Amino acid sequence: MRLAYLGGPLLVTAYGLTRLLDGIDGSKGPGPAWTVGHLFFLGALVLLAVAMVGLRAERRTWLTTVATVGGVFGAVAMARVVAVDILVARGAADRAEMDRNYATYEFPGSDVLDEAGGILFPLGLVVLLVVLAAGGRLPWWSPVVALAGFGTILATLDLLPVAGLLLLAALAPMVTGTARSPVAVPRR
Repeated sequence: MRLAYLGGPLLVTAYGLTRLLDGIDGSKGPGPAWTVGHLFFLGALVLLAVAMVGLRAERRTWLTTVATVGGVFGAVAMARVVAVDILVARGAADRAEMDRNYATYEFPGSDVLDEAGGILFPLGLVVLLVVLAAGGRLPWWSPVVALAGFGTILATLDLLPVAGLLLLAALAPMVTGTARSPVAVPRR
């Protein structure tokens, strides 16, 4: 789980930095920076989905189950978007050709799926962190920092490196030993 808790956020940061480098010439994609950056993000989504499963294991309730299922579904939906981004850039001469290639991967409801992924993924992760913080397993600030991370992404995608570092801070207590062990409830 350490890899998921640390690697996911660090790959978000790597994606954000690569994305900024890709835009130096005034256009994002196509090219190696576009592909490498999106591969970083794909890896981040996989690791953060694993992290959500690990967080659920810390406290198994109906709410953590729903948050995990929704969050993992959101990560898969977002991974589809990332995979399409990689595919449309493959062999494209410029951004205009990439934009034309997107139509190849659209299907009825794909826009709804894409939007759902962008909502369910962060919502699932934040709900898991809230439940663990409310139960005393994580510090109170952990879900707040994660929410701030997702908020920076909503402000502008150029803040993705900052968002990754905020997610790293939010999940770090699960790795650093500062997360508290669950308290055993005595039976009567």
